[in-house]
Amino acid sequence: MRLIEGTAAVRRDTTPAIRVLVDLSHAADGYVGVAQDLRLVFNTLCGLDKVDVAGLLMPAARHDLPRIRPGAADHAALAAGVLHWMERNWEQTPWRPFPLSLPQMAKAAWHVARTRHYMLSLDDGSQLNAIWRMLFARTLPPEQRARVLARQFYATDLSVSNIIDRCVHLPVTLPKRLAAHGFDAVVFPMPRPVRLPPGVRQVVRCHDTVPVTDVDTVPNWRIALAQSRLVRACAPDALFVCNSPQTLDHLLGLDPRREKHAVVIPCTVPAAAVAPEGLKPADVIGRHVSFRALGRGDAAPDGWAPPQAGMRYVLAVSTLEPRKNFVGLVRAWERVVARRDPTLRLVIVGGNGWQEEPILAAMRPGVASGRLYHVQNVPAEDLSCLMANAAAFAAVSFNEGFGFTPLEAAQAGAPCLVADLPVFRWALGDAAVYADPYDVESIAAGIERLTCLPDSADLVRRLRLRALPVLARFRPEVAAEGWRQLLEGLRKS
Repeated sequence: MRLIEGTAAVRRDTTPAIRVLVDLSHAADGYVGVAQDLRLVFNTLCGLDKVDVAGLLMPAARHDLPRIRPGAADHAALAAGVLHWMERNWEQTPWRPFPLSLPQMAKAAWHVARTRHYMLSLDDGSQLNAIWRMLFARTLPPEQRARVLARQFYATDLSVSNIIDRCVHLPVTLPKRLAAHGFDAVVFPMPRPVRLPPGVRQVVRCHDTVPVTDVDTVPNWRIALAQSRLVRACAPDALFVCNSPQTLDHLLGLDPRREKHAVVIPCTVPAAAVAPEGLKPADVIGRHVSFRALGRGDAAPDGWAPPQAGMRYVLAVSTLEPRKNFVGLVRAWERVVARRDPTLRLVIVGGNGWQEEPILAAMRPGVASGRLYHVQNVPAEDLSCLMANAAAFAAVSFNEGFGFTPLEAAQAGAPCLVADLPVFRWALGDAAVYADPYDVESIAAGIERLTCLPDSADLVRRLRLRALPVLARFRPEVAAEGWRQLLEGLRKS
């Protein structure tokens, strides 16, 4: 294992720039970790000397786009279609081998059978504003807009679903081909077995192997089969860039052959978005509160009182899905309220997920009573306000590949309670309180340590001081040096 975690350095040489194409297929996925990391990696590569980075617009879903061919005339319309399908990537038609009508079977077979996919250069600039809004604005500050949009962007009719269908649903693994001529490397945000032209290196960002290691937390066991096959079908010399040593260990457990070409470059924690002056947590909650747990969408129940200024609350942020252990957190918070502090509130910032009904059921009594607030679609500056004012931040997941949110919360000054996982021990060290995610009482005791005990204030002060060197390890300039070393190594291999 090589852990690329150095310090930034300035180098000058006369070697030609390394041309890198970055697959942005998941950059439109909202605030989830993969999308967040993808935007940050692209921005990091934009800031490297001697690196010429370009973006590839690739739909995630099965689509109805026309085939892109060399010399295609209507660039603007095709680019608009690709962007449209990128934004709609969770609305794709599920894979249904049978029964299909004959025309559907013919169309599906044609999409899967096609091998070569071309790229369309978006050199007219007609889609730049849409590219920024859809792919980058959720994470990057406005001052980065000019730098990012100065890059070249390409569109392709190859989709993530095309890749998965061909690799997973056929009896023989047959990678699609992408005509990425002229580049030195293509960076994919997930394992993508794509054949590239000779001399073009495949670089795969590896976030976790949760579908294999925690199969009960994903919607379908076939996702585990898919991930295993996708990893194994990547090019033999593909570079796997893991976000933590734990992810690297899990990757090698899945495919030991990757050890020779696998490294660790951590995710980055950029400067926090600045909340508008005078913004209060009660304002944020009132603006984004959801009553989905009550089956009411955004409609408040009769007699519901808005949050009060100055309230103390525990904050948790994630997609509502089983791996995040929201049920255990709610049960632990209820114990703390019952025996220690009836005024302590719980705020869950959680987007729609899968297998979420048990989570919504656990939240329902607290939402109905006005003691638990579920908020959704919170922009970065509002989330910074919630983090900065939280009495504690909780991330008690059963498993993580990296874990953005505790580091972001620590940066905002929130004391963190996290699951006792190797990845959190590696990332946070002594700058957090740890709890057994399988023990509700352990989680409750952790909340009490941070919020209710006589020495809680002193503990919080110590955690904030300890967070400073922890956060320094994940600054963008540190990751930039890791990516620089990786790309320079391509010249020597």
